[in-house]
Amino acid sequence: MALATQNVESQLSEFRISDAAIAAMAEDYLPLVIAGIDDADGFRKVHEARMVVKSKRVEVEKVRKALKEDALKYGRMVDAEAKRITALIAPIETHLKEQEDAYNAEKERIRNAARIKAEAEARAKAEAEAARLRAEQEAESERLRVERKKIEAERAAIEAERRKIEAEQRRIAEAEAAKRRAEEMERAQAEAAERAKRETEERIARQAAEAKAKADAEEAARIKAEALKPDREKLLAVAQALKAMQIPSVSAAASEAAEKVRRVILRAATQVTDIVSAL
Repeated sequence: MALATQNVESQLSEFRISDAAIAAMAEDYLPLVIAGIDDADGFRKVHEARMVVKSKRVEVEKVRKALKEDALKYGRMVDAEAKRITALIAPIETHLKEQEDAYNAEKERIRNAARIKAEAEARAKAEAEAARLRAEQEAESERLRVERKKIEAERAAIEAERRKIEAEQRRIAEAEAAKRRAEEMERAQAEAAERAKRETEERIARQAAEAKAKADAEEAARIKAEALKPDREKLLAVAQALKAMQIPSVSAAASEAAEKVRRVILRAATQVTDIVSAL
């Protein structure tokens, strides 16, 4: 039994790391800390120490596997020893890893902060650029609006001037037309007056001629009537004689015929009077 124990102890010595060595690592490495993100030397020391501790742990694991192959019991002894040693080493490694993790986390935080800052700066720059472009676009729009308003004002002024010229031309044309109409009216009135004068003169002359002709005719008729007066009296005496003629009394059988004769005589007297009047 003592021999077996000696063999086990001899085999366990294969781990080649003593408690004293582990205690020395703990004494040397556990005080190590990283002072901050700028403590690169502290990070280097912690990292190197962790690599040493890790190498020891890996070495122990290798020895454990090698020794465990001899026998299950031996393996349990080896596992127990390895577990014991690992338990001693683990706090050191954990401490060192925590230091490394804290360092890496801080670096990541700083990187993230830098990234966030860069993104914020880029976003602010983009927003500033967008604002600048908007301001330029608004300024350009305002310039175009002013230019368009100026052009519209010029067009309106030109249009007003054109309308003024056209109005003046219309006024001149209307004045000339009115003048022509007045001249034409004056000419027409003069012509009408001349025509009326001429017509009046012609009418007066015609009336005078007609009056003279009438007077001449009346005079001729008077002279003729004077000349024919004896004849007219003689012929009128015939008419009077016809009117004074008495129809003799006749029998009843001839009364109708006598009446017809009377009417014939009266008509003859009237016709004679008409003939005499026409002389």
